[in-house]
Amino acid sequence: MITNLRLHEVSHPSKDAAARYDALTGIDTHKEQLLDELSLCLDAKRVEKWRKTHHPKGLPGIGAMGGGSPLILLSGEVGCGKTALATSVGTPLANTLDRLILAMETPSDIRGHGLVGELSTRITEAFEQARARAKQVGCGLLIIDEADDLATARGQAQAHHEDRAGVNVLIKQIDAIAREKAPLAVLMITNRSSALDPAVTRRASLHLRFDRPNAVQRRAVMEQLLAGTRPTKDELDALMEATGARHGVPFSFSDLTVRLGRSALRQAWRADSPFGAAVLLDALAHIEPSPLVTREEPRTDA
Repeated sequence: MITNLRLHEVSHPSKDAAARYDALTGIDTHKEQLLDELSLCLDAKRVEKWRKTHHPKGLPGIGAMGGGSPLILLSGEVGCGKTALATSVGTPLANTLDRLILAMETPSDIRGHGLVGELSTRITEAFEQARARAKQVGCGLLIIDEADDLATARGQAQAHHEDRAGVNVLIKQIDAIAREKAPLAVLMITNRSSALDPAVTRRASLHLRFDRPNAVQRRAVMEQLLAGTRPTKDELDALMEATGARHGVPFSFSDLTVRLGRSALRQAWRADSPFGAAVLLDALAHIEPSPLVTREEPRTDA
């Protein structure tokens, strides 16, 4: 079966990706953990050099740390940086490893048209393309957004035969990367990690869970938005109170950085007045948090 599937490719390092990565505020721990795990996954020589320096007699209890699973999961609420991080981390990774990184994204129509066997074929083609290109370039990332569409738990009543077959193929392809020690890591992104097949979840070497920003993270976002304007402590405190949960629904990162930031910018530009905390506070009066999509209970912290 010929499907003409093509992965979207972006080479790293990239100035655009670097700017997007640096703009991700409030998720520094996620950024650090993802970068470290990808470095372990894709550069076994660096790990071996570290081991020889600090543990010349070996670490038999830990084993080959550079040869673990190539799968990393990023899950959680919409608008909290999952896709932005996955699609921009290639640049700091390229700088860390001092090599070219090719990021490849599966197309939105990865499932195809519902023909018998088409889903399994397209998953196989995506992984084969990614492995081949990663070997050509030297290092690669395969990014699968809305991963629950491909890796839905096989035990769910609504899972059809094609869905189950697709998950089986997906698992085999992930295992093949590890077995062949291909220079490729797989980043799977989902808003519904509970819908993923347990066999897929178990294979993840790292599972990063993203939530809507807490008070500390919101303050970091506000400080970034107001960089260069010298806000007072009272102004920041007022913004913290205004960006608290409304009706039990917290603002997402994108609510604050994109919707609020752009709204305030338009307002200041239209009025030909300075951008600052007062403009943000005024814009907040016209913005509501985006709806929650996960089944987790919304936070109510202020």
